[in-house]
Amino acid sequence: MVDASAELAEVQQELQAVKKALRTNDGYLGMRGETLQQYFLQLNEKENLVLSRQVQQLSLAAGAPGGFGVNSGPAAPPPAGPPKQFNKEDLAAVLQHMCEYEALPGESVKAVRALSSLAYANAAGVGANDQVLRQLLRLLSLHPEDENVQIVVMRALCNMAYDSAVAVQKLASHEALSALLAAASRVPDPSSKAKPGEACVKAGEALARIVAAEVDDQGRPLTTPTSQCSNLAKVFESALLGDASWHTAVLRLVSLLVQNEVIEIRFIAERFVSHTTVASAEAAQGWLAFAKTCANADTCTELAPALVEAGALRAAVQLLQRFSAEAAVALTGVEAMSALVGSRTTGLQAFVDAGGVQRIENGMGRHIDHELLQTKSIRALASGVLWPDDVQRKAGYSAKRSVALTKEAMVRHGSGEELQIAGLEALSRYIERASLRAEVAEGGGEGLVKAVMTRHQGVTKLQRFGRLVLDGLGVDKAWKPMAAGVTNGTNGVGK
Repeated sequence: MVDASAELAEVQQELQAVKKALRTNDGYLGMRGETLQQYFLQLNEKENLVLSRQVQQLSLAAGAPGGFGVNSGPAAPPPAGPPKQFNKEDLAAVLQHMCEYEALPGESVKAVRALSSLAYANAAGVGANDQVLRQLLRLLSLHPEDENVQIVVMRALCNMAYDSAVAVQKLASHEALSALLAAASRVPDPSSKAKPGEACVKAGEALARIVAAEVDDQGRPLTTPTSQCSNLAKVFESALLGDASWHTAVLRLVSLLVQNEVIEIRFIAERFVSHTTVASAEAAQGWLAFAKTCANADTCTELAPALVEAGALRAAVQLLQRFSAEAAVALTGVEAMSALVGSRTTGLQAFVDAGGVQRIENGMGRHIDHELLQTKSIRALASGVLWPDDVQRKAGYSAKRSVALTKEAMVRHGSGEELQIAGLEALSRYIERASLRAEVAEGGGEGLVKAVMTRHQGVTKLQRFGRLVLDGLGVDKAWKPMAAGVTNGTNGVGK
């Protein structure tokens, strides 16, 4: 079996060689230009696959999920008798106590407090010992509900992060970052006697120091935008594998870094957009979900336009193409693109240039049974009738095709109240804005609208939009939905 670490080092070494060849326009293994660029992208994907496999192997070795890549088997029983005293000024003695008494939260807290003091005085010396980080992460996994253990470990990691070399070479690992993100997103226990929220604060400080270790005094990056060695890129990578609370923690982190002028907003956007060579549909969905979170962020409003400028919409479209068979990716993609476009002209232009309309249409066609995706897509396509004619042409947008897709979804999801509201609102817009009365009426459109209104008689908003559509079609204003169970011979609606 090939060692994952050796394989990863080999791939990363070749990536550096290919990058150099691309910069200098030299050949590599007989490849140049576009062929070499494609090979570079393939290497990027291979690197991510190896990383993913390595993380899976670490998780299996841990014996339980959430172990941050360390041995999370049962705690070793402590030595017999009362706990031993130890020299709090000696790193070896402190580490020995941490390991021998790992089963006892109180003794673990004593040892880690001593370690934290040592790290405060000599972050480089403490951080250079690999066993220190492994044992700290193990204590987190052994005592996940003990607030005091969580706090002292985060203090120690925060102090270790003061040294930039330790921050870059040790704490920027997936295991350490996952632990910090979990703590940074942790909801404090108000009943705890420990200081509520301190673990979260210290974890956030440690993450900030890890990211700041790769920028100069002016907030400019020390690594290239596409560098896979970037600490911020590694934070993003770890966050994508976590839940929404991890995304929020990272957003809070970058917002504070920007507000404190530690890092440039452009740098953050470039790092995030460059990290789209994900290895799985789950990671792709995570990327898109985080893009949506960033675009809707009130705490850092300049992040959304920066993401658009860095190419986030094109990146989103590429992920939708790559994982087109995954309905969850398609849904999150529609939401992310809508959030990134917002009301920004630059966002709309980037969406059009990237071929976003085609991705939405393809998603609707491929996942016709996914009600929520159909609902979101109906609304997204309906906004196209408000675009200038030249933008519609450039985008390949067809209001007639959107009408057909909308009606097909309405027929298939007759019981879906929100979908029917979105569909009727869209049809009324197509009639009013695009003069598509004939297209809406075609194929029994009037009967479809009447059937929907009859089925959902108690939904005021639906009735209002339905009436707008019927008025646009020239239907007698005296018509009203018939009582449930009574038929008037009009077209029915699906399930």
